[in-house]
Amino acid sequence: MSSGPHAGAPGGVAVTVHDPAKCLEFVAPRASDLAALGPGWPAAPGALRRAADGRIELLHIASGRWLAPEPSAALSASLAARAAEGLGAVVDVEGKWCRLTLAGEGAARLLASGASLAGVLAARDCALLKLFDAPVVLAREADAFAAWVQASYLASLRATLEAVARRNARG
Repeated sequence: MSSGPHAGAPGGVAVTVHDPAKCLEFVAPRASDLAALGPGWPAAPGALRRAADGRIELLHIASGRWLAPEPSAALSASLAARAAEGLGAVVDVEGKWCRLTLAGEGAARLLASGASLAGVLAARDCALLKLFDAPVVLAREADAFAAWVQASYLASLRATLEAVARRNARG
């Protein structure tokens, strides 16, 4: 396990902690508003939307709540427009979420030590869950997992991930 990707990480897992970035949440508490949010909006629980370049752009993390990590100017404007229409509220949560990437052949096993990946991500693109007691939004990437952990839990989660990766590496 490492703070950056490199070969030989314990348990075959490289964990990258990304620099803090702008992050927004969009809150639309009335379910009837979801249809009005428009086409391409990830309305189903656990759905997400990717930008044209493939990066995760918008995650449906809870009923009536979406996370927009590192939103583009276009997405920020779209969220603001929906808020101006009275469909919800945009909340600037910069500093609340820290992004991790878990890659390597042991990443799924490491995460499965704290949550049932098959159950959590079955028929979903993302999930808000407790992973080793830390609130985490988890999503699959092409060859890795993306996780946004609440910032106050980052040190604890990293320490637990490192300990579990060492244990997994021993067999």
